[in-house]
Amino acid sequence: MHVAIGQTGQRTPILRAFTPKIQTINHKLGDRILQIKTYQYGSKSNVVYVNLHDDEVTAIHGAKKQLERKPGLLIKIENNKSRNIRFRMDGQYYTFDPNRIFSRSGITQTLTMYGRVSPKAINEVEKFANQLLQLIPKEVYCIIALHNNTNGKYSVNSYLPGNIREKDARGLYVNPEEDPDDIFLTTDSLLFSLLAEDQYNVILQDNARAKRDGSLSIYCGERNIRYLNCETEHGRDLQYQQMIMIAAGHIDSTMRRADVIAYNYKLVPNTTGLSPKTNTEIMFGEKKVGLIRSVTTDSSWATIGKLEVNKDFPLYSNMEVLFFPSNPQSSRFEVRIDPTRERELLDPTTTTVNIRAVK
Repeated sequence: MHVAIGQTGQRTPILRAFTPKIQTINHKLGDRILQIKTYQYGSKSNVVYVNLHDDEVTAIHGAKKQLERKPGLLIKIENNKSRNIRFRMDGQYYTFDPNRIFSRSGITQTLTMYGRVSPKAINEVEKFANQLLQLIPKEVYCIIALHNNTNGKYSVNSYLPGNIREKDARGLYVNPEEDPDDIFLTTDSLLFSLLAEDQYNVILQDNARAKRDGSLSIYCGERNIRYLNCETEHGRDLQYQQMIMIAAGHIDSTMRRADVIAYNYKLVPNTTGLSPKTNTEIMFGEKKVGLIRSVTTDSSWATIGKLEVNKDFPLYSNMEVLFFPSNPQSSRFEVRIDPTRERELLDPTTTTVNIRAVK
C-alpha cells in the first residue's frame, strides 16, 4: 500500500491495484483462428469471470474494475465485438451463440437457429466449448458470467408466471423500483437470498427443470457448480460496477466460511403456515451446530434453501433435522439421532436434507 500526502498534510492510503497477466489462446474453428484471452489478476483463481459475448462491453469494463480490487481470473472470447461467432468449414458458413454450446443438444439448437447444422460442425463447436471449459480451474468456487441486454428483450419479467421463462425459475425476487433489465441469475440459493435481501432483481435457476439450451448456467446447474450471471442493459456502466462489486463481496464472504459444510434442504411437509428465518440456529441438544443460511420456495411452493453445519458436525443418514415453528419469535431447528437407522456420511454436493416440520 502506498501513502499519499495531500495539500492538507493528511496521509491518505492508496490501494495498489492488481494488474493482469494476459495470455492468448489461438483456437482453430473450421477455417478460422479464434482468440481466447485469459487475464489473471493476482495469484488466486477460485473466482472466475467469463465473457462469452464480445459485444457486451459494459459487463467486461465493470468486471475489470472489480478484478483490479480483488484477484481472480477472467476468460474472454475475442470476436470483433460481435455477439455470435461465424466460421467456415468445407466451403460452408456456420453461426452460433457462444452461450449455447455447453451441450451437444445446445450446439445443435443454436446452429440450426442461425441457418445451418451438420455433424462435423457440431463436433467442431464442441471442441471449442471444451477448450473454454478446460480454462476454468477445477478448484473454482464461483463462476461469474458477464452479460448485457437490450431494453425489454430479456429481463426479470421474463420469469414471471405466464411468461416464457417461468419454468426456468425456482425462486424469484422482483424489485419494482429497479430497472427490470438489471438482474442477477444464480444456481445457488444462498447467493439468491443475499442478493434478494439487497433488493436486486434476482432469479434462482431451477436446475432440474430449466430448459436444456446449452447455456453455461445450465451446465453449472447440472454439475452443482456455483454460478452467477450479472447483467444490465448496455451502457449502464455505473449500475453494472455497483452490482458486480456487491456480488463479489457476497461471494467473498461465503467463501471465507471454510469451517462449515453447506447442504441443500427442503422443508417437507410444512402445513403450519410459518416459515423459517435466515440465520436461525440449528441445535443438537444444548449445542449450536449450524445455521439456516437461506430460505426461499421452489415451483411447488415448498420451502427450500441452504443450511450450514460446523465442520466437526457433518450430517449422517441416521440424523433427522426437525423444525419446530411454535411462533415466528421462538421457532427452532433441532438435530436428532435415530440409533436404529444405518449411519452413512451424507455427501453435501449431492444430498438434499429433508427437514420435517413438527407442530
